[in-house]
Amino acid sequence: MPAPNFQPRHHPELITLLHRILERLRAELPSALGITVTVHDRQLREDPAPLAALGIGAELVSAQLSGLGGPVADALTYQVPVLSLDVWSDDRWPQLTREAVAALTPIPELESVHGVAAVPGFWREDAAIVLSATLSEPASAATVTALISYEQLVSAALVTTAAQNEAAFEDLLTALQSRGAIEQAKGALMGLLGCDAEQAWSVLRRASQEFNVKLRELAVALIEHISGAPAEQPGVSEPIAPNQPARDAARLMWTAISKER
Repeated sequence: MPAPNFQPRHHPELITLLHRILERLRAELPSALGITVTVHDRQLREDPAPLAALGIGAELVSAQLSGLGGPVADALTYQVPVLSLDVWSDDRWPQLTREAVAALTPIPELESVHGVAAVPGFWREDAAIVLSATLSEPASAATVTALISYEQLVSAALVTTAAQNEAAFEDLLTALQSRGAIEQAKGALMGLLGCDAEQAWSVLRRASQEFNVKLRELAVALIEHISGAPAEQPGVSEPIAPNQPARDAARLMWTAISKER
């Protein structure tokens, strides 16, 4: 009988731990008006939503996810860190305005909001998270660096709680294995295409969908096709072994892209 799906919202001890992590992060970001952990569990077919938050973070994240767009929505979609110096004047999200957010939910500190940074991650192959900070000043590289460090703590908290059943723990180990392979594949595509991480992620994800192969297997197959040798994989779980369709997809994708250059 399969193990029951792990649902973070049903674990109050996890929410308490996440709030403690967010309190520590807020101490490192004095200008933070809000900090939020957002989750998107595709396996449960749930829409993305805040899981834990301090300050005004949850309200602003919910507004972004309602269709207005923004750093958190983009971090979830493209799985890359997103930084904005002033979210209201950022032309990437023309619908995200103070007026539009205020119409959805009253936020007293809204006039003080300027920068926003969001860092993605995932603790299971089909379960993504984003750690984001809403600031009273422009976001910076230092903001992103702090969020990256704490995203690892948030992921660890999810891993620790989910590991109460063995099946969930195995899923998490597989996700960690996948993460490294996908980052390597993105790096290879960035080098060939001369593009950024967001564009490389889009190419990889689109190929996975078009060839109907698992993203993690396509990533490993691509690395092995380029290098001509087995991909290096951390020994946290069974190595990802691409099937023949994934290898064929990697070869065809790389050949097609190379010819276009």
